[in-house]
Amino acid sequence: MIKLDESVIKHVESGFHIPPKPEILNTIQDIANDPEGSISDIGDCVASDVGLSSAVLKTLNSPFYGMSRTISDVRQATMMLGIESIKALVASYEIRRAFTGDSCISLERFWDSAAEIANAMVFIGKRVNSNIPLENLHVTGLFHDCGLPAMSIKFPDYVDTLRQANEQPNLLLTELEEERYHCNHAVIGYYIASSWGLPKELCSVILQHHAMDALNGKVSSEFLWMYSCLKAAENLVEQTRRFKPTTDWIRVGDQVLAAMGLSDLDYSDIEEDYNNLALE
Repeated sequence: MIKLDESVIKHVESGFHIPPKPEILNTIQDIANDPEGSISDIGDCVASDVGLSSAVLKTLNSPFYGMSRTISDVRQATMMLGIESIKALVASYEIRRAFTGDSCISLERFWDSAAEIANAMVFIGKRVNSNIPLENLHVTGLFHDCGLPAMSIKFPDYVDTLRQANEQPNLLLTELEEERYHCNHAVIGYYIASSWGLPKELCSVILQHHAMDALNGKVSSEFLWMYSCLKAAENLVEQTRRFKPTTDWIRVGDQVLAAMGLSDLDYSDIEEDYNNLALE
């Protein structure tokens, strides 16, 4: 598993573009901490940003969430979901517009891919009925690789690193990043998620999402399930796109299914249903 020390954090702080925590997340937290604040005030805050409101409603009304009825008002959504869930959805929208600058990869394509994984995590969460809020699964899917844009802006040759990692499936991307840049996108993503105030276990999943031994140690049930859901979702998307398993799935798929209490047949059923929905 990836270990952090002070020198790594200082390297991230000084060497990379780390988007600051969006002001709206600070405002929501201030309202939540104010004895006179209310959840309706938070709903009004989110509703004041038309783009944000539209994005939240679009996510909730997507077929992956499978809501029993259409939600047309973000204030209603806030009252229904609660503060932490609405914060997760706000963060999911804000991270997509947080990175600016020249990138050696297509950030639009990157975020579209992240959204696919986020939707797949929600789909699995609905099917398996975990205790993890769907909004936390969604934000995990969007944030898990958010260190990639930071590296693509910092290093003009980063696209070559990604290409080499794809051509050498036995080599972890994080290992190649460490070799070339003395840092990796999982650490940067962890730093971003932590500085934005995302839940601790979610941040830990981001840090360890390329650690193939993440399920071997003593971890919380929440970490176990979120990590497993992420690996399963990545594989669903890859199977739908390219009709082959991810390299990570080949390594840890059996452990993931065991952690989620699924058989191979159960997962095949989920994969088939997701594929049908994704292709609609």
